[in-house]
Amino acid sequence: MIDVEALSKSYGAIRALDEVSFRVAAGEIVGLLGPNGSGKTTLLRILTGFFPAEAGSATVAGIRLADDPFEVRRRVGYLPEQAPLYPEVTVRRFLRFAADVKLSDTSRSRERIAAVLDECGLAHVADRRIGTLSKGYRQRVGIAQALIGRPQVLVLDEPTAGLDPAQVLEVRELIRALGGRTTVLLSSHVLADVSSVCDRVLMLHLGRLVLAERIDALRRQVRTGGELVLRTRASAAQRAALVESVPGVALHATDEGADGSVVLHLRLAAGAEPRVEDDARTEQVTTALARACVAAGLPVLELGPRSRTLEDLFVDLLGRPAA
Repeated sequence: MIDVEALSKSYGAIRALDEVSFRVAAGEIVGLLGPNGSGKTTLLRILTGFFPAEAGSATVAGIRLADDPFEVRRRVGYLPEQAPLYPEVTVRRFLRFAADVKLSDTSRSRERIAAVLDECGLAHVADRRIGTLSKGYRQRVGIAQALIGRPQVLVLDEPTAGLDPAQVLEVRELIRALGGRTTVLLSSHVLADVSSVCDRVLMLHLGRLVLAERIDALRRQVRTGGELVLRTRASAAQRAALVESVPGVALHATDEGADGSVVLHLRLAAGAEPRVEDDARTEQVTTALARACVAAGLPVLELGPRSRTLEDLFVDLLGRPAA
């Protein structure tokens, strides 16, 4: 549904996008992550036909942007970060205007407006002026205008920006409900937005794509890629002997506790790291550590895996050079 190949864009000396390539399948909800200035908005504006790339190619909803950007716009619904709403008009009148612009058969405008009002939870505020609505409902209106033309692709730029926690949850639920029926490309710098609604995540950093992975695979990766934590009471010599007695682990860091205990942060040694889909190795090493402590007469005050979080993984990616 979206096919991007070596897309590049510069603003003077600033390289906003640097040979970005990815694909989005029909019906997927894909999150576009990255810190401010990573190139997310530039990419979305290119994909929605607002301005051209300087190199590379993009196909959206079966149409090459370079061949017919106007047809791409017809097939894409777009909600920019600052939704272009008219506060003095009612929701229904605004959607009628959007339908007149986007629908080729305006005789069915009334039917389509009723459908998106219901889909976006706006039917009970349809005759209120947009300026009197809360920020969360204004975002719903923005999404409704993006959906009014029955787009094959929906592009959302920071759809939860400025919303309170309850409104964020409402907008996430609305986006999640679109999955499978509409292809959604969702840009955000808020990890929770992406991890809660998206099937897959793309991550931009300094204009380059540094990650393209399914959310469930990332969750498995951080779960199995974490360190082991052992809290006990042991001298430096006992600690060294303990670690040496368990094959496949290495001491990463040590924290001294106020109660005289010591926390050992252990990682699987080089060559022994588990596969992303395999937790068995971590369980084996944990069991071996417990037995080694008992054999050495050391108390086991705490023992278990400390999984890295998705936040940890993304911070690591931001700290390494783009690949």
